[in-house]
Amino acid sequence: MEGQNYKQLFDSIKEHAKLEIEYSKLTLAEKLSILLSRAIVVTILIIFGAGVMLLLLWAFAKWMIAVTGSMWLGVLIAIILVVLLALLVCGYRKQLIINPVTRFVTKLLLTPEE
Repeated sequence: MEGQNYKQLFDSIKEHAKLEIEYSKLTLAEKLSILLSRAIVVTILIIFGAGVMLLLLWAFAKWMIAVTGSMWLGVLIAIILVVLLALLVCGYRKQLIINPVTRFVTKLLLTPEE
């Protein structure tokens, strides 16, 4: 009789472990799906943003060519502007990129399910 109780307890623990593993797999799949979809959206936005920045840079260079009267000087000023923007992004990369990404990933992975 006592052996039967231990067997039922063991079977119950085994079933609970299987359910916990299945739940963990589903939770992981959900969170990876959210992470991957966010990465795809960000990639698409970066591509569109790069296109817009390229067009704005071209318009700025054309304007600087008209203002300065010299093609190489107008393009040089546009290039200097891009280098300054790149240096700003590199200088503030922690506040602009690393912190928001870290916050998103930790919130996604560490918040309990409701």
